[in-house]
Amino acid sequence: MVGRKSLDALIRLYALQNVLLALLAFVLAEGERHFVLAGLALLLLKGVLIPRYLFWLLERLGVSHEVESYLSIPLSLLLGGVLVGVGFHVGSSFVLEGARLPEAVPVALGLILLGMLSMVSRKKAITQVLGFLALENGVFLLALAETHGLPLFIELGVALDAFAAVVLAGVLIFRIRTTFNHIDTARMRDLKG
Repeated sequence: MVGRKSLDALIRLYALQNVLLALLAFVLAEGERHFVLAGLALLLLKGVLIPRYLFWLLERLGVSHEVESYLSIPLSLLLGGVLVGVGFHVGSSFVLEGARLPEAVPVALGLILLGMLSMVSRKKAITQVLGFLALENGVFLLALAETHGLPLFIELGVALDAFAAVVLAGVLIFRIRTTFNHIDTARMRDLKG
């Protein structure tokens, strides 16, 4: 996702990320109902509904499907590789004793760091929202890897919070678009007094 220049591809990769996380939750379920329900919620909310909403938002806003970044693609990929390396280097020290999937902890930390990179290196508000959502997926993977599952109430609450955050971000992006005739956050920095 760090190296893609198409919003359509970013949204599809985000959806794929959620489908894979849901499949991981199903594999780890071992008959535990809350894992299955959390996987279903993840699949439906974040794998289907949020991507559809984001595609709808792109159509309504009529924005260019080209991603604008503060960093070049090679620099983004290099920095992303460094952050993944940091996640893998540091991640092994964060593995709790009795972790359900200890090898996923460095991956989760790498995903969190890549989400942060996307949030700060992209110019359009919608790509920053996608960075936040990728970061949130890293947190979900970390919880899945380290624990025997959070209580279902908390897992569903997190999924609904992510959905609510995307809907709210969509409303804000609409307001930004109608007020400034663009959604480029770099151009909004010129408004500071």
